[in-house]
Amino acid sequence: MPSDPQEENVFGEHDGSTYSATLREQAGRFYCSSLVIDGHNTPVTHNGWDTREEAMQALDEIASGTRKP
Repeated sequence: MPSDPQEENVFGEHDGSTYSATLREQAGRFYCSSLVIDGHNTPVTHNGWDTREEAMQALDEIASGTRKP
């Protein structure tokens, strides 16, 4: 029986932008189910990340505009 996904609210600031996001861990991968950058909802279409650290780095880069969501 699959376990329920674990959710975590994260907040950050990178390169002058602030963001809040909901990270979900499911089946050993991390997904962003909600991302707000500088007050704007931002859709994230990535297939997930292998580690929490990779997910947080990606969110920093998305918030700064150096990576596409």
